[in-house]
Amino acid sequence: MTSPGLRIVIVDDDSFALRILGAFLAAAGHQVVAAGTAAEAWQHCQDGCDVLITDLLMPGEDGFSLLARLRAAGGTYVYAIALTASREAVERRRALEAGADDFLAKPVEREELMARLHVAARIVSLQHELVARASQLDTANQRFRRELDAAAAVQRSLLPGKPPQIPGLSFAWRFAPCEELAGDTLGLFQADEHQVAFYVLDVSGHGVAAALLATQVARQMTPLMSAGSLIKVPGDGPRSYRVVPPEEVLRALNTKFPFRPEVPQFFTMAYGLYDIRSHRVRLASAGQPHPLLVRSSGAKAMPLSGNPIGMFGDDAEFGVTEFQLEPGDRLVLCSDGVVEAESAQGQQLGIPRLGELLTGARGEDPDVMLTRALAGLVAWRGGAPAADDVSLLAIARMS
Repeated sequence: MTSPGLRIVIVDDDSFALRILGAFLAAAGHQVVAAGTAAEAWQHCQDGCDVLITDLLMPGEDGFSLLARLRAAGGTYVYAIALTASREAVERRRALEAGADDFLAKPVEREELMARLHVAARIVSLQHELVARASQLDTANQRFRRELDAAAAVQRSLLPGKPPQIPGLSFAWRFAPCEELAGDTLGLFQADEHQVAFYVLDVSGHGVAAALLATQVARQMTPLMSAGSLIKVPGDGPRSYRVVPPEEVLRALNTKFPFRPEVPQFFTMAYGLYDIRSHRVRLASAGQPHPLLVRSSGAKAMPLSGNPIGMFGDDAEFGVTEFQLEPGDRLVLCSDGVVEAESAQGQQLGIPRLGELLTGARGEDPDVMLTRALAGLVAWRGGAPAADDVSLLAIARMS
C-alpha cells in the first residue's frame, strides 16, 4: 500500500481513462480531483495539490503547457507524473524539460501506478518536512534578528549622548560598525567640573563576542563613583575623590581583562583627560593608532605606542604623553578600521593620508572635519563596504 492522504489532480480528455484512474487512486485512499482539460486542472492546482497526473496530448492546452505553467508558478512543489502512450524518447525528453518528474504508460496499470505514488509520497513528505523546517528557521532568524537589534541598541546607548557644553571647546565623533554589532566603542564625558575624559576602544574581531567585551569595558568607564568605575575613585578625605590618570586606568583594565587562551580576545585603547582650565591633555595608549594633532601648519602624528590590553600581563607597557591644545588645534583619535582601510589596489589609507584628509578641513568645526574625513575614507575604499568597524573622535579648541 502507498501512503494515504495525497491530494491528487488528474487530467485526461479520455473520460473513460479518467474514471479508471480516479477509481484506482480513490481505492488507495487518496483525495482525487478529476479534470477533462488542462485549464480546469490548473484551477484545481491553485487550490493546492500534492501530485498532478496529466495526459500529454490533449485538445487545446496540452500537458506540456500545463507542466510548464506549474513549474513557472513556483510555490510548494507539486510532484508531476506524465501520462503517455508513446514510447518516443523525444516526447519524454520534452515532458521532462517542461517539468515532469515521472511517467506512466497508457493504459495505466494499477501496480505501476501505486509504485509511482510510493515515490511521490516520499518526495511530498520530504517537501512538507523542508517547508516546516524552513518555517522554523525563519522564525529563529527573526528572533535572532530582534535580539541583534536589541543588542545593537544597548551598544549605541553607551555612546556619547550630547557632547559636553564647555565654552571654547567643540567635540565630534563618528561610529560606524561594519556588522550589526561592533568591537569598537568610544566615550566622551566630564570626569568632574575641571576635566573631560575621552577614549576610543577596539576589541579584536567582530560580531557578538567582540561587542560583548566592548560593552563590558565601556561600563567600567563611568564618571560615577561606583564600585565598578575606573575613572573616579574615593579620595583620602570624606566626600573626596580622585580622577585616575589615564595610564593607571589602562593598567587597571589590563588587570581586569587578562588574555585567556580559551577566549582569545584582547583590545586596544587610547584614553585621555582634558583639563578645561589649562587646556593640557594627558593621553595614554594601549596599541591604538597614533593620535593626530591638527594645527594650522598641518597634521602631526603623535608616536604614542603601547601594548594591547590583556596581551602581556604584568609586563605590559603603555605609552603616555602630555601636551597643550592651543587655540585652533584639533585632537583626533581613531580606530584601526580607519587607517587600515584598503583601496581597490590593496593599499592601506595609513596615518599620513588620514592627516591629509583632516588637514583639508582643519579650519572647520570638528563635526564637519569628521564628515569630510569619512567621505574621503569611503572614496579611498572605492565605495566598497568597510571591512572593519570605524570610530573617530575629535576635540577642538576653538580660536
